[in-house]
Amino acid sequence: MPYLRSRHSSAIPLLPLLAIFLTSFAQSSFSQAPATSPRQIESTQDLTARMTPDQKQQSDQAMNAFHQQRYPDALAMFKQLLQQIEGDAVLSKFASEAALNTGDLTFALNLLKPLASANPDDWRAAALLTRGCAESGDTTCRDSGIAHMLDLHRRGITPPGMQQYVLERIKLGENTILIRTSVEPWGPYKIYDLAQVFNNEGKIFLRITIESSDFDQSFFADQHPKEASQGLRSFSLDAYRETGLTPDGKRTQTHYTFKMFVGQPPYETIRQAFIDIATGKSHPMTSRTHLVVP
Repeated sequence: MPYLRSRHSSAIPLLPLLAIFLTSFAQSSFSQAPATSPRQIESTQDLTARMTPDQKQQSDQAMNAFHQQRYPDALAMFKQLLQQIEGDAVLSKFASEAALNTGDLTFALNLLKPLASANPDDWRAAALLTRGCAESGDTTCRDSGIAHMLDLHRRGITPPGMQQYVLERIKLGENTILIRTSVEPWGPYKIYDLAQVFNNEGKIFLRITIESSDFDQSFFADQHPKEASQGLRSFSLDAYRETGLTPDGKRTQTHYTFKMFVGQPPYETIRQAFIDIATGKSHPMTSRTHLVVP
């Protein structure tokens, strides 16, 4: 029988849709580089230094479109630049992310596979390729990419402070799920995976999480001493639905707990659980409503 938790606050903060990883094929695509010598990754400054004035202007226009989430426009401009500066790593990553956001998986994967293979230490290429694999249904590549991103984080290759990256976008009727997975658990409840559910206006109305909060573990150890002694943790499947503002303008949410897990569930289980909750096929064990978001 799963235990039920008592929290002083169960709200989680808003996270933006656009993830450029500044906080957003086979096993060989994620082959390991020597742990002591990460390979050099081209920077935006490196690219700019070798551009002509016209190319810089084109690049600025493409970047502006990208940051304004006008991804089809950005993609068209990045493609033009790639015809002039063929194979450039920075342009390829921006172009592939724009392609992923417009649903052009074939173009994105054709750019990302050789890029990630040429430099396995390029964390952004690895993250984008992992997303491309997930969205194309290549579960072997997806799971390999998740493991590779964790390895890059352990080796200190990912940027300081980076906690998560976009893993998959799933269209469900008029709504869309954006799934992020963590390279390290974050927040007071140790979030490992987060699904943001957007309506057709692009507004988040539901967040779903896989959590493993530290204060749950003593209860878990009492109920599952053998598993706890083996180093396993308890994980929970939770959701947070927006429930409007208080009279003084503070956001409120309803918190739901759907399921408890012994040990970290695999991504395929998490993915299906997120879809089931977003589509109303799952029913919570408990709920508490109109909690003020701190």
